[in-house]
Amino acid sequence: MAVGDRIKRVRKLRRLTQKELGLAVGFEETTADVRIAQYETGTRTPKEDQLKKTAAVLEVTPRTPYDTHLYAPEHVMF
Repeated sequence: MAVGDRIKRVRKLRRLTQKELGLAVGFEETTADVRIAQYETGTRTPKEDQLKKTAAVLEVTPRTPYDTHLYAPEHVMF
């Protein structure tokens, strides 16, 4: 599972839309959903500082998007 897939999985567990997540991490309203979609599809890779902001909004550790064992919701919560 790639970083974008993990972001998407946690975002859905938190019941956020791409636009809501994008706005929460500081993207402009016109591009918020597009940017998150690009991360989730692997078109773009978030830089480390952006990944930290995203993790904070999703209430996970900054290492979670890199965690290869992220399969079940309970794994996200720990």
